[in-house]
Parts: sequence; C-alpha cells; structure tokens
Amino acid sequence: MNIQTSVQITISADVERVFDYSIDCQNLPILFTGYQSIPAILSASTTDELPLHEGSMRIVNNSDGSAIAEIITTLQRPSVQAYKLIRGFQPPFAWLVHSASGKWLYNATNRGTHITWTFEFKMQHLLAYLFFLTVVKRPFQTAQRICLENLKRAVEERDCCELSC
Repeated sequence: MNIQTSVQITISADVERVFDYSIDCQNLPILFTGYQSIPAILSASTTDELPLHEGSMRIVNNSDGSAIAEIITTLQRPSVQAYKLIRGFQPPFAWLVHSASGKWLYNATNRGTHITWTFEFKMQHLLAYLFFLTVVKRPFQTAQRICLENLKRAVEERDCCELSC
C-alpha cells in the first residue's frame, strides 16, 4: 500500500545552480517550510560533515521535534537526487508510515531547469493508507509545492542580485 505525491516547477536558472542550491543542507530550512500538519525543516546536516554525496546520511530536524535520518541513494549532478527516510518519524506519522523515499529529477530546458519531485510513502496498514490518503496527502503535496516555489524564488532572486552587482 503505497501513496505517491508529485510536484513540478520550472526555474529560470541553469540546472547546475538549481541542483547545487537544492542539495545544500543549509538551504533546506529556507526551502521546506511545511504546511498545516506537515512540519517545517529546522536544520539539516550530514553525519560525516561532508557535502552531500551518494551514500551519505542526512539528519533532518523538524518543527514537530522529529529528527529524520535519510540515506542518499542516488546523487548524480545535475540530474537526480534520491533519498530514503530510514528512521525518526514521530506520531502520528510513525503510526501511519512504514517507510518513505523521495526523488528529484532535474532537466535543463530552453527556459532554465524543470524539476519533478516525487515522494512515495509505504503505509503501515489499510487504515493508515485510507487516513493518509484523505487527510495527509494533500497537505504534504502542498508543502512540496511550496518548497519548490521557495527554491524558484531563492535561486531566481540570487541570480537577479548577482547580475545587478
């Protein structure tokens, strides 16, 4: 019993710049601000204190008190980042979600960078599936959309400021 969400955006900036900004742990609190019952990211860091790389573990501290451990399963600059959440869910998510994973695909276009961000939740049981589907899926997908809009704003404003300097 899986539930998948997906959002897309086009950003007027080159794909390398968008990719680098989006994987920088220091930028995650600026980007993922949460929505309704979906907690915001307060901080993120790798356990080895190195820049994000394939195989690294990232700890994401959220506004609900959770500290989610993620393993970076794929990191291919500038086309894809994928990760699996391996532990740290707090109730009510711990009661609903068995595991979760995310994947960002970056594609260079003539207008900049197109991102597709998919997220998949493996549910604990049928009741969790039904509850998540009716109560959590839409706010989570909205939080994803807000995150990509924040990324667009941050990267495009940064490009604009660099051009005017």
